[in-house]
Order: sequence, then structure tokens, then C-alpha cells
Amino acid sequence: MKPQSIRQIFSRANRLMIFLALIPLLTSIFLYSRQLYIYQKTITNIQDANSITSDVDRHVLESMWDLVTGQTPLNEYKKKTVLEELREKIRHIHTNTTTQEESNILAVTNRTIDTLQNYEDQLIKNIENERPNAENESIMNQVDSVTQLLSEILQDFVRVEIGVASDKNKEMVRSIILLTILEMIILLVTFLLIQKSNRLLRAKIETPINELSKMATEFAQGNLNYRLPVPEAYELATLTKSMNTMADDLNIQLEENALKQYHLAQSEIRVLQAQITPHFIYNSLDAIVTLIDQEQYSEATEMTYALSDFFRISLSKGKDWVTLQTELRHVHDYLKILKIRYGSMLNYKISADESLYESMVLKMILQPIIENAIYHGTKFVRRVGEVKVEVSEFGDRIQYVVTDNGQGITPERLKEIRLELAKGVDSDFSVGYGLYNVNKRLLLYYGYDASLTIDSTYLSGTVVTIRVPKKKGAYL
Repeated sequence: MKPQSIRQIFSRANRLMIFLALIPLLTSIFLYSRQLYIYQKTITNIQDANSITSDVDRHVLESMWDLVTGQTPLNEYKKKTVLEELREKIRHIHTNTTTQEESNILAVTNRTIDTLQNYEDQLIKNIENERPNAENESIMNQVDSVTQLLSEILQDFVRVEIGVASDKNKEMVRSIILLTILEMIILLVTFLLIQKSNRLLRAKIETPINELSKMATEFAQGNLNYRLPVPEAYELATLTKSMNTMADDLNIQLEENALKQYHLAQSEIRVLQAQITPHFIYNSLDAIVTLIDQEQYSEATEMTYALSDFFRISLSKGKDWVTLQTELRHVHDYLKILKIRYGSMLNYKISADESLYESMVLKMILQPIIENAIYHGTKFVRRVGEVKVEVSEFGDRIQYVVTDNGQGITPERLKEIRLELAKGVDSDFSVGYGLYNVNKRLLLYYGYDASLTIDSTYLSGTVVTIRVPKKKGAYL
């Protein structure tokens, strides 16, 4: 099975939940829209039928009487299209009908209008032939009866439409009941799927993270033989592989370092132990879990990759020397992890002369200094912590400058630190491990061509400056 990322696992679960939520919503919209459309057409038919009844009473009968009595000239009357307008309205109503009964009544209505048309034609013919007015009055009596019949037919149509509207209302009630049942079923299915999804997330994310935390505990207790199976989630798989590889490499390096000189072995073993500081791993894993719980998947992924890359560079396949670019990436990974954890309370900036990127430098020189700057400096001030790392060329050497705006160091304590640094490889760094260990490693590897100085103003910040010989290619 192809490994899945944490984002993909959550995305798949979210898509399923959204799909299930949309089913009743879309069904409701469709059913309600359809019922409202049909209901609106029925209401329109009723309004149009009542309008036609009014037109028959007010216009058709009245205009024909005006013709018979001579109030409307024949030529002017022929220009009127009252009956044709009635037919057009009937055709419009017919387009909105849905039952055969409605169509039948409208067919009778059209035939009745045809009868009125025949009487109208006969009246026009009589007037043109100057027939006696009594014949026209007799025809008008028939017209009066037909118009009354037409009104009754249209009222029958209105009653049918009211019945159709009532049926549609009952159908809507049935639809609501069925839809309610459907929503209850979907709700039950959604609940079951959520339970299944939670079990899946526990198996693929929570359990592997707990195992990683346990692994960190085992490492902290000195059990470097502890290993984990690779989980399915891509990010956690990468991190687990890195930690398994790290443990393998640590065992190898510890065995090799046992053969080195006493001071060199003592320093390097502590560096290796620092790579698996349990608090750093605990806090990082806890932060990843928190980000996942808050559905901040991009930040969780970014932090997981940074942690994995941090371990990879720390190991460097057992090599002591890396390019300056790799050392800066190691620092960037470390600061990125802390930035995600502390958020707006920590800012950092890394700047370097790119022409120095391929220079070979001793690994893990900057990270302990930055760790001191944060945990013993910026962490104890109320303002936003700022750490700045600058790398530049200083004659034939490379200069690192790490600046922080932390609480700084008192003059008395600063004097003690400088005296301890002056002891060189004989310094005792049971306290203030990071600074003294870096100084000792610099002297062991570079000799007295390297230097470490510290300046600090209490309550303002600290500046650590390191200078090492510049070297390209393999360092022997």
C-alpha cells in the first residue's frame, strides 16, 4: 500500500463527512424547489382563470352589445381581438397544467370560446347585411348564456387547481417525512463512520506518535537498541525511519568514539546525547499532536519534516564535517521547530555570505549556542524573543555571530564564564554545557586557530562570536 500523508488521511475523512452532509441538503433543495415551482404554477393558473372570467364579463359581452346597439362602429369593432386574447391566455394556462383533468376543462373552455366566435361572426354578418335588430338581440341572448357558461367552466377549473394545490401540499408533507427519515439514517451512518474514522486516526497517527514518545524515553534511558515498525502515515514514516537510523548510527558512533582520545571522546559522546535530548523530542512531538488536533495540517507537516531533517543532519552519516550550507540548514530546522512551538513570541533571522556555502565546517557548532540564547536568554523576557545568526568572511576565517535580545548575563557571571572558557579543553562544562562544549570541540578539531568570545549586557541581550579557519573540500 502506498504511504499516505497525515493531510491525505484527514482530507479523505473530511470529504466523506462533507459528502454525507450535502446529501440531505441537496435533496431538500431539489424537493422543495420542485414542489414550490409546481405550487407557484397552480397559483398562477388560478389567477389567470379569474382574470379571464373578469375579461369575459367586462369586455366580451360589453363590446358585443356596443356593436349591436351601434355605439361601436363595425370597422372599429373588427380591429378588436378580444376572443383571440382569451385563447392566448388559455394556451398560457395550458402550459402550466400537470393533470389530464385540467387539460380536459381547458379544451371545453376553448370550444366555448369557439362558440362565442361563431356568434360574433354571425352578428357581424347581420350588421353588414342590415338584418333586423331583433335577430341580433336574439343572438346576444345566446351570447349571454354562453359567457355565463364560460365563467362556470373557468370556476370549475379554479376548483380543480385548488385540488391540485392541495394534492401537492400533501405530497410535500410526505416528502418532508421521507426526507426526515433519510436524514436520520444518514446521521446514524455518519456517526458510525466517525467512530470508524477515529479508530483509523488512532491506529495511523495517535498510536505511532505515542510509540515515538516511548522511543524517545528509551533513548533517554540509554536503550539505543529500541526500534519501531514504520507506520503508514508518510510524515510519521519518515520521522520513524530517521529515528531508527539515528539509533543505528548512534551505536556505531559511540563504538568508534570509544577509541578516540579521552577529551575528544568525552566531548563527542555528550554531543551525541544532546542530539536525542528527550525534552526537545517530547515537546516537538507534543506540538505536532496539538497541531493535528487543531487541524493545522500544513504546520504539522512542516514541523515533522523539520524534525526529521534536523536528526538527519545531526547524524550526517557519522561525519564530523559538513558544508556550511548544511550547518545553516540544521540551524534553520531547529529554529523552525521552535518558531512553530512558540509562535509570535519568537522571531529569527539567518544571513550568510553565499560564497562560503561550500566551505567545510565542524557540524553542530551553532545549534548549542542558539539553544542557550533561547532557553537561557529570550525565554526569560516579556518582549518578543529575537535571535539573529550572521555568517561572514573574516580574513582567512569564517565568522559566526549569534545575537539575542534575552535577559543577558550579569557582569559577575560573565566574568566566570570567560574564565572557564579560558581553560580550553580542561574546562568543566557540567554547568553551561552548550557554550563550553562548543569551545572545547573547536579547540580539539581546529586547534588555537579557532576562537569563541562572548559579550553581554544584562537585561539587554548577548552576542557570541566564533571564528574558525576557512576550508573547502574534505577536512582531514
